[in-house]
Formats: sequence, structure tokens, C-alpha cells
Amino acid sequence: MTLDPHHISLATKTWSPVHRESYVSTVDIDILYGDELKKIGEGKVYQVRMDRIINEGVCSFLVVFDGHPSDLGSLYEELFVDDELISDAEDELCDYDNVALIKSIVLKPVYRGQGLGGILALAIAERFGERDIVALKPWPMNPDGPENSTGAWELPRLAESEQKAVAKKLHKSYCNAGFKPLFKGSEHLFLTHLRHPTATQLIDKWNEMHGIIG
Repeated sequence: MTLDPHHISLATKTWSPVHRESYVSTVDIDILYGDELKKIGEGKVYQVRMDRIINEGVCSFLVVFDGHPSDLGSLYEELFVDDELISDAEDELCDYDNVALIKSIVLKPVYRGQGLGGILALAIAERFGERDIVALKPWPMNPDGPENSTGAWELPRLAESEQKAVAKKLHKSYCNAGFKPLFKGSEHLFLTHLRHPTATQLIDKWNEMHGIIG
């Protein structure tokens, strides 16, 4: 089923602390469609409240990132050394607030394959502050992962070559939305407070490419 992205909306389902009561929050987002707000997918984000870590001075960044059961540990390794931003990221990220990792974006099978990943990622990123660092990893979801614990999303099991092919498409979609690696070999893509399109601009471009008149 072809969707008009102008009719997609997001609703924050939960925004709950999951680590040390305040430093990392899990943000669950419902992806809705149409006036009837039909649920067509879900997103999950981990937000690290860097301001609270700094103000309270109880934990290092490393302790918070590495102690969380997610991909935050590998994200820390790409951004920081001894709790200081890496040199490759200083110019672009020096004035940042918090860090958000988009852990997953998944649509029901009938709505997949339309190139909406970048639009959805950008729309989710826009729910956070303009100076927040928003990161994601362009890789297909694991059918055995916690986001599919009930098997509800019918995620296919992919061979390694198929995973790489999907990752390549995701990488292109996210980069078109303004996400980019901070250095060669980075596993994550980042959306920073520097220039990038808005979700509305991206939707207009998508509709033009697909011949949809708003």
C-alpha cells in the first residue's frame, strides 16, 4: 500500500527513565497514518541526559553509556575519549546538549519498501532539541531482537549479503535526510544542529518523486 507521508504522524507512547532514574530514558513512539490515526509502525529511542550527568557529577559518561543494555556503549566509543568529544566531532558537536540514539524504526510489512526510513528518522529527530546529537545505525533489525520479542513485526531472516544490501539502502535514505558519518568507518550516522532539511521538505521531495500531489 502506497502511503502519502503528509498523512503520517508520530505519537510518543512512553517517555520513561530506565537507568539511574534520570540519565537515560526510553522513548517509545507510535507511527500513525490518516485521520483515523491507524498504527502502522513503531519507533524506539534512547535519550541520554548529558546535562543531568554533568550537573549531578555522580557518574562519568562512560559509566552511563556502557552500563545501558543497548547500543549506547558502541556509540560512546565513536563520540568520546575519556569523556571528551573526539577531534573529528569537536567542530560540529561542540555546542551539543543531549544525545539520542534511534534504536529502531519498523513498519508493518505492507508499508515497507517505500523509502520512508529517512523521513521517519528525521521526523523522530525533530522531536528532540535542536542542539541534541541524534544518532542511528543503518542496519536491518534483528528478528530475534527485543523490539520483535513477540514476533509481531514479521521481520525476515536475512543472509549476510542481504543484510548488507538492506544496510546500503538504509544508509542512502538516512543520508538523504541529513544524517551523516562523522568520520570514515563510523558505524553510526549522525544528525547534528548544522544545516539539514526539515521533514516537511523531505516529504515534499518524496511526493514529487512518486507523483503524489498533496
